[in-house]
Amino acid sequence: MEHNLLNEDAVLLELMERHWRKIKHSQVRDSSSYWYGAFTENGNSKPFEGLTSSDAMLNLTVPLYAHPESRYYRSSSMLETIRQQIRFLLRVQLPSGCISLHNCNIDSPPDTGFAVHFTTLCYHILDKMDGDEPAQLCQELRLFLRQTIPGLLAGGIHTPNHRWVLCGALALLYELFEDERLRARVDQFLAEGLDINPDGEWTERSNAIYNAVCSIFLYQTARVFGYTHLYEPITRNLRMMQYMLHPRSEIATEYSSRQDRGEIMKLNAGYYVAFRLMADRNADPLFHSFAREALLSLRTGGEALLYRMFLRNEMSAELPLQPLPDRYEVFLNRERIAPVAGTIPYQRTAFHAGSPLIRFRQGELSVTVIAGQPEFLYLQFGQARLLGVRLALGWFGVAGTPFAAIRQTGDHEYELSMDLEGSYRDALDGNAVVRTDPLHFAETIPSRAKTNVTVLPVRVGIRLDPAGIDLHYRVDASAPPLFAQTVYSFAPEGSLEGTALEPINAHASWLKSGQLIYRCGEDWITVDGGAFQHGFEALRNDRLDPGVKSAVANYLTPVETKVSIRCGKAEGCTA
Repeated sequence: MEHNLLNEDAVLLELMERHWRKIKHSQVRDSSSYWYGAFTENGNSKPFEGLTSSDAMLNLTVPLYAHPESRYYRSSSMLETIRQQIRFLLRVQLPSGCISLHNCNIDSPPDTGFAVHFTTLCYHILDKMDGDEPAQLCQELRLFLRQTIPGLLAGGIHTPNHRWVLCGALALLYELFEDERLRARVDQFLAEGLDINPDGEWTERSNAIYNAVCSIFLYQTARVFGYTHLYEPITRNLRMMQYMLHPRSEIATEYSSRQDRGEIMKLNAGYYVAFRLMADRNADPLFHSFAREALLSLRTGGEALLYRMFLRNEMSAELPLQPLPDRYEVFLNRERIAPVAGTIPYQRTAFHAGSPLIRFRQGELSVTVIAGQPEFLYLQFGQARLLGVRLALGWFGVAGTPFAAIRQTGDHEYELSMDLEGSYRDALDGNAVVRTDPLHFAETIPSRAKTNVTVLPVRVGIRLDPAGIDLHYRVDASAPPLFAQTVYSFAPEGSLEGTALEPINAHASWLKSGQLIYRCGEDWITVDGGAFQHGFEALRNDRLDPGVKSAVANYLTPVETKVSIRCGKAEGCTA
């Protein structure tokens, strides 16, 4: 371990000043516009994305104005910018007290909760400054915040994490206004119980976004009300994150149930804040090291600097740094069964709370084995990314098989399993006919007895290896033979090579035999085990994604075949 002191405020200010120079001309200055005072840009090169900022980007401008080391400290032009931002928030605030996420949620209590989070921090920071100008800003911010109270006391939610967002926002309002109704509303949500499992996973699987959101808002709830029992689930979730980084500190998003799914994302400002706060709370060098990693990954730092200015002591613990874990094998949710049905109609959902999951790291090699979704495997080596592997079947339209269970069968060995049931439905009996409408056939399905029931066991063996992974596909149906297909989906930035590859179209090829090589930069992944026992490009209800590079191997059942996936650096790999 080492102590590596860093002027974190200076790092954040440099990021924020650069960010400000990039977007400062995008503030709407037309006083006749609905958007007067808001920003059209937020710095990510997506036009109009700034208009969805819940706090009109005060988290950027207020720290730049209020931090003594900022080149915009007490700048008159920045003061006017902030004044127009606050007045925009007051102007778009609805009679309920809520604001809207203008591209999605209208009159939204949860998005108002996000706005309250940032604006209360801005209020506290400005309130520490002397002078009439900051005092006037505080007066208008306080009005905005007071007007949110009715909306947050009565308003509802969409998603599990929204409960904890509202709790944190209500706590911050309580700290300002000491209204006991706010505490009562928090207690009402907390009485439902926290939706986190023993392995530290929230029901919304979102390693890149909502883990940190839950941590920060529950931290504020615990801090304001003294609800110290809330620190333990925060710790549990953050500790799980030590197993959720790919090479280059990219977060595992391949099984997310939210908008971060499949995105390349690193630890953000929310993670910096959460790890910094909990490093202080737990005196934990690992959390301190994660906070440092997050700091060095940031592209802007408004939320981070707000917290450093608001909770200076809690954000300044000096602890030793240590390398982040990059060699491990963990089996999460091992006793759980994924909530996917093996019966017709097949239940397909992007929400797989608590499904079994394996994470395996060996330095540059990172593997995720996933139950509950068709893409059961993700593998990355350095820059080379195998985004998904799925086993598709010509079986009642199931397409890619979502496996329900994972069990450990030996050292570094596992098995994915799913028993698929195929059936038909009988004619309605006389009593059911009387009760049903012939124009609503789907509603009659539960009343119809099953006929011609057939069960198809599907298994994939997994053996983890420091150099890759071995797969063992087993599909037992033999009469009649079924069409089966394995699809290997690679990231589009690399190239596919192999003498046995035959193009299907511009983005997909058959792997008819032998080996393929995928290259990205100096890193490579090989798949050894092609087949071409039928000529379907894709099986019913499946599709080959044009946004990736796919290799397809075709089988007829019974399938009993092994495939070896290996990876490494450029030297010595030839097709």
